[in-house]
Amino acid sequence: QIARNIQMSMVPSQFPDYEGLDMFASMTPAKEVGGDLYGYVLIGDKLYIAIGDVSGKGVPASLFMAQATRLFRTLAAQQMMPAEICNHMNDALSGDDNESGMFVTFWLGLVDLKTGHLSFCNAGHNPPIIGGGEHHAEFLEMVPNMPIGLWPEVEYEGEEIDTIKGRPLFIYTDGLNEAENRQQVQFGDDRLLEILCTSHFDTAQQVIEILSAAVEQHRNGAEPNDDLTMMCVRI
Repeated sequence: QIARNIQMSMVPSQFPDYEGLDMFASMTPAKEVGGDLYGYVLIGDKLYIAIGDVSGKGVPASLFMAQATRLFRTLAAQQMMPAEICNHMNDALSGDDNESGMFVTFWLGLVDLKTGHLSFCNAGHNPPIIGGGEHHAEFLEMVPNMPIGLWPEVEYEGEEIDTIKGRPLFIYTDGLNEAENRQQVQFGDDRLLEILCTSHFDTAQQVIEILSAAVEQHRNGAEPNDDLTMMCVRI
């Protein structure tokens, strides 16, 4: 319980009070402690957002999660671009210092809250879902890149979107789409996309709450098989 409290204190429970920004996130470890993480850093009109999923579960994953979380905050405070942050995180978390071979899939974005411009870098993570457009919601097509921590000297490639104003961004770990019921049937990408396409959401928090309830209903009493972390950003 002490370890869980320490870990939960590493992820934000309060979100920025910035005009025009609606943001919410939640993390639910499958065990006492877990390997998921999320975070944000707000510097003026620039919002860094990140979500990650460390390989494995329990105490080893939580320690690696703590390292990744602190590195993200430190590097974002230096106002680096997302791909540059991933490069530095990978250099710090891979190689001889990582004898256990742990890694973290990671998605990192930098939003200009005035223009809605999004710069991002994906490090082997699940594709976020972006709202708007003719389909109302769709998976973001991205360069996959490698997870962070596997090999040193990997060069991460960043990408950008002109604006996400009016296009909600939903980021998550695979504890959502891979959540299993008693028959080991997964929640699935199709069900996730259908809920986001067909439901009406007034707030980012409502997005998280509706999907949390849908996952619980799908599990139907089955124990969680993975940590579950979700973040929604609307501007």
